[in-house]
Order: sequence, then structure tokens, then C-alpha cells
Amino acid sequence: MGTFVSDVRNQLSKDSEHLTHEDPIFPASNRMWTDNDRKTFMADMRRRLSKGSKVLIQGDPEFAKSNERWTEIDRKTPAVVVQPVSEDDVAVTVLGVWQVKAANVAGVPFVPVTGGHSLWSTIEDGLVIDLSLYKSISLEADQHRVSVRGGVLMKELQLELSKQGQFTTVANGSTVGVIPYVIGGGISSYTPLIGYACENILAARIVVANGNVLVASETENSDLLWAIRGAGQFFGIVTELLLRTYSPALMGPGGVRQLGTLFYPTERASEVCSGLNSVVSALDHASSGHFMVMNDPSKGRILMVAPQYFGTEPELQKTFRPMTDLGPLEHDYFPSTFDKHSDHLSWMCSTGDFKRFSQTGLKSINPDNFRKLVDLHQELVETVPGAERSVFTIEWHTKTPSSGARETQTAFGLKDVDTWLNILTWYTNPDVHDEVLRFDQRAQEMMRSDTEEKAFVSYTNTSRSDPVSHRYKDPAAVEKLRDLKRRWEPEGCFTMEFL
Repeated sequence: MGTFVSDVRNQLSKDSEHLTHEDPIFPASNRMWTDNDRKTFMADMRRRLSKGSKVLIQGDPEFAKSNERWTEIDRKTPAVVVQPVSEDDVAVTVLGVWQVKAANVAGVPFVPVTGGHSLWSTIEDGLVIDLSLYKSISLEADQHRVSVRGGVLMKELQLELSKQGQFTTVANGSTVGVIPYVIGGGISSYTPLIGYACENILAARIVVANGNVLVASETENSDLLWAIRGAGQFFGIVTELLLRTYSPALMGPGGVRQLGTLFYPTERASEVCSGLNSVVSALDHASSGHFMVMNDPSKGRILMVAPQYFGTEPELQKTFRPMTDLGPLEHDYFPSTFDKHSDHLSWMCSTGDFKRFSQTGLKSINPDNFRKLVDLHQELVETVPGAERSVFTIEWHTKTPSSGARETQTAFGLKDVDTWLNILTWYTNPDVHDEVLRFDQRAQEMMRSDTEEKAFVSYTNTSRSDPVSHRYKDPAAVEKLRDLKRRWEPEGCFTMEFL
């Protein structure tokens, strides 16, 4: 911690100074946070924060831009936005919230935001800690590790790693925040090679509720490191991650991976799904991919199989020959490098409109269920005007090697899930919100029809409202997370999850 933050902390009352992470951080409140409290808080922040940091309110030129989100669903308007430029500034801001509570004022609701894709990165009449001005990347290529700080976005990490001949687990959205993606698990096309993103966390720095900055590593606060690997969003604001990196040669000759696109008419859904299921079941080489029903501007409603293969193009063609033998309307195979990983999906990262993305774990690729899913997609786009850009997808991964990153102990309880249902609903009229949400729910029910409820799997980064038992499958791990939450974040400053 910098001396500046220490000086600020010393301004608190004597009782507050002696609180530890095991003490109640926030005493009971007896009144609401008033406009005067907000003004005092803002003035305090402007005085305490370092040069370059910003404290924004409605009417400030940067406020509207900061409040843009990937989706308009439940987007709220905060009272204050703080844009820190350093870890100390993040700590000062959290400490300021803590100080308000220590003065026996009602809680200051706040959320952090990086890429703005999460439904939980917006808040009404509270405080947003916008990390867009605090970001940096430090790569030690010879040590195969990279430090990611603050609000670094996925494309920024891809470009920096590629410059120095490295890669790691990343998401498919260029504007997704790296740190929140990683600490929530990190499903990736690269999972068959190097595991989930959280399995590649070597160490972390986290700001906890009383403004302290803690180091979590294998030798210091190792239990907190375990929690950060898969549930870090519930324990504080993670300001820095040290991640494993890898040589691109692992992807294939010359550091190139092989991609493909094969298009089929929707009426062949069962046939194509059965063929793909046979191919994926027989795979003995690292591969992943997506099988989707979508509405293409030039092709109309169509099925697309999009494999990603870590090898040579002839190997890809041989492996997926059964799919070309089915006679697609058109198909193409082409190479791609890590720096361009998510470029083809940039259209999905635009801000605005009403979008929801959910991910549900599946036992397998079920052709009968997928055919019903295709019919449901047709019903959605035909009955809900403005929902034409919605996409229903099955994502598959081959098994991750049991050695390497997979040996890492994490709180993430979904390591054995290799098939996912990805539902992107995208619409323009807020009046149809409930109707579209029912389509999302029906899609999940449909694809889970061959699964007992106790085996339901939901991905916490996109489905935080689902039961904990769906998101964290190991009861012992859940109990450990509850114990750690009571120890490190007993008042639920960041979230009440696990309390």
C-alpha cells in the first residue's frame, strides 16, 4: 500500500483503525445517504485521489460515456462515477465508502466496471468505480507470465502478448474486461489446450472492503487465491492478476490455429447435429467450436458449424470431412493467429440495444434437443420484432489435459463441463423484455430435458442469479467459500453471495 492510502486511513476514528478483516466492517446504519453526504463524499474523493483520477456526476462530459454498457437491460444511472488511475486510488475509493459506513451512515451501494458487459456493472443512485483509466500489462515472456492490471480489455491483452510471442486463455469478445472474465472462471476456445482462465492465475492483488490491498499467492493468503480462482468477484475488487502465458507453437505450426465455417439449411438440424456429435465424440486432438442457429443478413436463418482446430489445415479437413460429406451450402477453412482471435465477433461487442448472454452446461450434444432449439429460435425471430440478431449456440471442447493448468486448485466447480449452451438474445424494444426472457428460459429447459435438476450447470459469469448449487457443483467447495466469505468479507460490502 502507498503511504498516501495509509495517511487517509489514519484519518478514521480510533475504533475504526483497529478493525481487522474478521471484524464487522460496517456497523449498523440509522439513516439514508443524503445529497449532502454525496457532496461530502465527492469532495473527499477529489481531495484524496491522485492527479488524473476523475470524479464524475451527471452533466459532466465524460459521465454519459462512462455509463454506456454492452446492454441496455436494467442499465441504471449512478449518482457518482469514480475513475481511478492507480491501485491506490481504487483503495482510497473503497476506503471512502467504508468511512461513510463507519460514520453510521447508510451504505453506499457501489459496483466496479471494466468492459461493461456484465448485468452487474450498473447501479442506481450509487457509485460506479470505472477502471478504464487504470490499466497496464507487464509481460515476462521468458518466465511465461503476464501481469494484468485494472481495466485491461481482451483485445489489448491479445495484441500485447502477440507482440512478444505469447498467448493465454481469452474470451471471444474484444471489449470484455480481462480480470472479471478470468476470476469468474474463463470459458475459452483455448480451454482444450490450457484449461479455463482461472486455472492460469498464479497470483493476485485484491482490494477488500476496508480499503486494504492484499496479495494472494501460493505462499501468502493462499486460501484467498483459491477463492479468487473462480469466485474472485465475490470477495473484493481484484486489481491485478499474474497469469500463465504460453508459446503460440502450442496452437499449431507457426503459432497458427485452424478455423472453419460450414453452412447448412435449418431443416437439416437433426442430421447435421448427429454428424457433428459423431465427429466431436471421436476427436482425440485438441479442438473446440460452435454450432449455431442464426439469422444471417445475406443467407437468412441458417445453421453454422465453426470448428477451431489446433493443428494443420489438412488435419482439420480430414477430421471434419464427415461434415463436408453432408454437403454444406458452402464451407471454408482458414488460418488465424492469436492477435486476431476475436476480430470476427466484433459486431457482437457494440454497446446499446437489449442483449442478454447466458451459458448453461450440457451433458452432450443432443440432436433431438437441438432440433427443438432451432424451432424455438424460429419462433423467437418470427414473433418478436427486432430480435433477428439473437443467436442460439452449442459450444464444444475436447477434454483438457490433466497435467499443467488443470492441476491448479480452484474454486471453479465446472472443470468437467465440455459442452455449453450459449444463448444470445438481442432485441430493440424494451417492452418485449419479459417475453424474450421466457424464450431464454425455454431454451435452457429444452436443452436440459435429459438432465436431472441436481446436475444442472450454470456459468456464474453470465448466470449469477441461478442457484449456487448450479454454479458451484462441489458442496465442500461451497462451504469453504462460505467460510472464507465470513472471514474476509463478512458484511457483504461487494455482494451478499456466500453469506
